[in-house]
Amino acid sequence: MKRYLAAAAAALFLGTGLLLNGCQAIPEDILPSLSRPASAENSQTLFEELTGDIFRENAASSILDRHYLMAEPENFNLSKPESLYGNADLEGLQKSSDAIAGYLDRLNAIDPDSLSPEDQLDYQILKAYLETESTCQGLELYAQPLAPTIGVQAQLPILLAEYEFYREEDIDDYFSLLEGLGAYFDQILSLEQEKASQGLMMSDDAIDRVLDSCEPYLDSSENCVLAGTFSERLDRLNGLDSAKKENYVRRHEELIRTAFIPAYEKLMEGLSGLKGSGKVQGGLCRYPDGREYYRYLVYSSTYTSCRDVTTLRKTIERRIERDFRELASIVTRRQDLLDSLPDVSFAFTEPHEILRHLMEQTALSYPAPICEDYTIRYVPKALEPVLSPAFYLTPPIDRDGSNTIYINQGSASSGQDHLFTTLAHEGYPGHLYQTTYFLSTDPSPFRHLLSFGAYTEGWATYVEMESYQMDESLDQDLARLLALNSSITLGLHAYIDIMVNDQGWDISQIHNFITSYYDDPDQEFSAALYEAMVDNPSNYLEYYVGYLEFSDMREKAEEALGEAFDLVEFHHFLLDTGPAPFSVLRKGLERWIQEQNA
Repeated sequence: MKRYLAAAAAALFLGTGLLLNGCQAIPEDILPSLSRPASAENSQTLFEELTGDIFRENAASSILDRHYLMAEPENFNLSKPESLYGNADLEGLQKSSDAIAGYLDRLNAIDPDSLSPEDQLDYQILKAYLETESTCQGLELYAQPLAPTIGVQAQLPILLAEYEFYREEDIDDYFSLLEGLGAYFDQILSLEQEKASQGLMMSDDAIDRVLDSCEPYLDSSENCVLAGTFSERLDRLNGLDSAKKENYVRRHEELIRTAFIPAYEKLMEGLSGLKGSGKVQGGLCRYPDGREYYRYLVYSSTYTSCRDVTTLRKTIERRIERDFRELASIVTRRQDLLDSLPDVSFAFTEPHEILRHLMEQTALSYPAPICEDYTIRYVPKALEPVLSPAFYLTPPIDRDGSNTIYINQGSASSGQDHLFTTLAHEGYPGHLYQTTYFLSTDPSPFRHLLSFGAYTEGWATYVEMESYQMDESLDQDLARLLALNSSITLGLHAYIDIMVNDQGWDISQIHNFITSYYDDPDQEFSAALYEAMVDNPSNYLEYYVGYLEFSDMREKAEEALGEAFDLVEFHHFLLDTGPAPFSVLRKGLERWIQEQNA
């Protein structure tokens, strides 16, 4: 049987990684006073002070971070950052680690039982976050800012190309970012040189893939990735006369030639000079402390409830096999479905039509959508080769009505056979719905700085799998077959990620493994999987592990409540909690089940 392969939809996260970067370490002379438990009456005050400090010190850690977080920073009483991009050299990473340790010391001095119920939840979330991030202390040289697809050099042009101008001052800040790009890349090169001196440099093959990813950004013509969006962004800013616009366009063209492209050329030259210094071939576990760093990445990217990576791997194995058994059962019962796979089509194919239908379907199984306003934009031609089939551009926290979904018409995966489920992932009931719902709960500002990728991407993947059933014109057995196929495909990627980076698999071992799932996979396919796992360790786990956690919690709730289980209320609980570690979510689920049974 030739198994049908559906590409798992990948969402591009257009955030700037606000993981408490660039903040200052807490002075050592005040740490001893923070090690004693606070009195009950002081705990609330101390917690509010801590979370306020976290927000102030990190929300404005760089011009780029601040801009993507908030449209009107003056309303938050934040001073203008001195840094353009943050600190990416080894010293900067170590200061961030020290700051994490300082925050954790302050948190441990607080009695959580004395806090309000809302703050008790925030305490649990923050504690899990800080404890996980603190395990990276001493491993800063294993950081991988450069990677072929999701590295800084690949992501920054996208962030710059989508840098919205809310006021004229934003144009000046944007120009400063272009001018300062070379200095920022110098910091990254300094880190890479230090890694090379310690025997931690990436392989020459990986360097070549990073260099290839830089090539599209050396174009100074009108097709440049930045030029293609600049005029459009100027047009959306009110109050600019034609003369000013022309001056800005000329200045922009000059900075692309004199700052942006030279920054990439210098980065490529410096990286090329480090060839030959990478002595290790393969996944992270082949480096001296690589397995320890990989396990940090796993927990940091998934916040899984599994106690260790081995347990997580076995959980993934069981789910893949379970899904495959169900898939085989459907095919055995409905052999006619195999013939229909090449011609699968959805009833809704136009983006607005799809999203309207998905909104209606969302209201049946989820709390009613909080926001129904969105804008569809199409990826500029120059960006089509480097962007995913579609993505949701997360709005600033003070512009919750600015919801934009981009569709990449240059991607084969944005066609009719994928767009429906892709927009479920990015729109309703995926990222757009999830984001606007969280903003509507008025969370403490510091929570916007904590990244729980497996919650956000796991939710979007969970609802994407559910969305196959949202097109009533699709045969329901076929819909389930397609969902299972997507689940298996993504699961295999997640499993291989662990085996390459935690167990040291090579290309031949990957090939032997996938042969049991795919008919006659070629060696190039296996090599591509291997490169993806080496270049982007733990990336696929965010999507798949988060999806598994949500699916498992639902099954446990259904089993515990039986006929009393209410799917809308279950989703209500997950969304009300918001982005959080799954250990926290599962404790909350136990309380929620008890409440439903009361």
